[in-house]
Amino acid sequence: MLRFELGRILYHIEIGTHTFMNMENVGARPIRKVQRKSSTGELHQIWDAISYWTSDSMRQQPTQERIHSFLKARYGITEESVNAMLMRCLDDQLLLRETKQGTRGKLLGKMVEIHTIPTSLQKSDGWDWYCAICHDVGIVTGCVSCHRVYHNDCLPDQYKSDNLKCPTCTEIEDELSSKNHNLENLNKCIGFVCERVKLFVPENLLLRKVPVGLFQKSVSYQDFEVEPYREVLIFYEQMSVGKMARKAQNREYKTLAEFVADANTLFHNVQVFHHGNNQFPAPTLKPMQRTLMHDADELKNCLQCFLYSNEQPENWYCLPCDPPHTLVYAKQKGYCYWPAKVIKKNEEGRKVKYDVRFFGPPYERALIEEAFIKPITTPVSSLSLKRTAKLNSALDELENHMNQLNMSKSTVPVAPKNSVVDNATASPPKKRLKTAKQQEKVPKPAAPKKEVAVAVPVVEQLAEEPAVVDAKEEEEKTEPELPVEADMPPELDANRNSVTSSDSRKVVMEESSEDAVSSSNATNGEVSNANAECLEQLRQKHAVEVAKMQQAHAEEIKKLKEEHRLQAEVMKEQHRVAIEETKAKIWCCQCFGEAILYCCWQTAYCSKECQHRHWMSDHKLKCRRSR
Repeated sequence: MLRFELGRILYHIEIGTHTFMNMENVGARPIRKVQRKSSTGELHQIWDAISYWTSDSMRQQPTQERIHSFLKARYGITEESVNAMLMRCLDDQLLLRETKQGTRGKLLGKMVEIHTIPTSLQKSDGWDWYCAICHDVGIVTGCVSCHRVYHNDCLPDQYKSDNLKCPTCTEIEDELSSKNHNLENLNKCIGFVCERVKLFVPENLLLRKVPVGLFQKSVSYQDFEVEPYREVLIFYEQMSVGKMARKAQNREYKTLAEFVADANTLFHNVQVFHHGNNQFPAPTLKPMQRTLMHDADELKNCLQCFLYSNEQPENWYCLPCDPPHTLVYAKQKGYCYWPAKVIKKNEEGRKVKYDVRFFGPPYERALIEEAFIKPITTPVSSLSLKRTAKLNSALDELENHMNQLNMSKSTVPVAPKNSVVDNATASPPKKRLKTAKQQEKVPKPAAPKKEVAVAVPVVEQLAEEPAVVDAKEEEEKTEPELPVEADMPPELDANRNSVTSSDSRKVVMEESSEDAVSSSNATNGEVSNANAECLEQLRQKHAVEVAKMQQAHAEEIKKLKEEHRLQAEVMKEQHRVAIEETKAKIWCCQCFGEAILYCCWQTAYCSKECQHRHWMSDHKLKCRRSR
């Protein structure tokens, strides 16, 4: 015990001098200090030793010698290292030292010094105990706005200052000042993220793998549940996925950065708890962390897209966002150009790539180079598209999306002038449009001509159809009315005969056209009668063929049934003969094989060995053979 106290004094002389550094005035919050000296790995080892000796199976007082014997047997730690670990834990007030009277064994009736675990912490100074980046102890700098602390080497250069404002607080303040999200939609999206993350979260993130088999050569690991006091003493702020979901349900998140900060707090707690434990399965945490960070990036790109994709109302991909996305034609390797929305533009040095999401199920994402991006105003005929059902569905969704953009009076943003997607707006160029006034100026042709159907791209049809309809309505409205006979002026009465002659010619032409129509109707009637007779003949032939096939099928089934009956009779006869032969045989009393040697009544053997074994067992007392 004296050696332990001497080591404790030397420890404070050599190491403890830098415990509190760069302190301001008394009563003020410190700028830099050592929050804790003992790592969580050491804490778990010492707490395991105390829990072992105080368990129901041992019921021993955890003295320093017993703690050392436990740690030496399980982890191979020397006595000097155990003394240093105990000193650090006592300085951090994570262990309590008490003097009690021994109750069992050699210590019965003696006053001994034992170590116990506190159930709660003393008053905190308002900062965490572990670095938010490397999750380790040491000299840390505290943020002036929150509880997070950082090592000076872990911080980026732009954040190194006496009055530190951490990256998390800076990001939250930037979002509060720049963006005004709809809080209801933001918290609803965060709720969707939490539901997704629950699929990747293990049942217990704090499940520890502890070596078992004390004082044995072979070491195996077993899962142990976490005692409540460990979370209280290690975590400054407890966080879980359920807590984040409840905050989203109560609409407590005002920015996306606050949700990311809570997620980072959860990861920080788990990594602090398992720090230095090589048996902790890290892959269980990585899928959850990757999912949370990916969904957070998606929310940064477009909040409404994320909300639509999770709620999935009818035609959800056609609903416009605010602000709307740039529309382009994007080409992926092995596919033709496809309509898509630009989600994000990535600039990596000189290379520019577009993160796009294609129209049409399953609404896939791709990172496309700038060379394979074309504006939406590009004529469809110049893209050499391969018309398929999926492409037609995608073009229909594009048309629906652009209609809704026009209804909401939104304009699609235009890419920079130097980029490939220049002038990528929702409306086609002006030279392709014809308004109603321009169509009125076009002279009306003398003789009517048949209209020729021209294949127009989907985007052009979308823009031209409203204008054409307006022009037709305008022509109907401006069509002049013919004068009535009572209102006809006397100057035109002289030309009345010429008009009637022209009318007679029209009547003759109409009669000839009626004759032609009647003759064509007669021809059509004959063709329909011939088709009906041909159809009746085909039906009769089909009925005959079906009857033949049914008869052949019935004969085949009858033949198979007869063959099956004969084969069953043969097998039944063979089975009867085999049973009779078996009943006629005599079997060995020892091994139940076919017997060839007879002894007495109902006693026979297959060999002399069986006869000898059966005789020596009990048959010599029961044998009925006369001697």
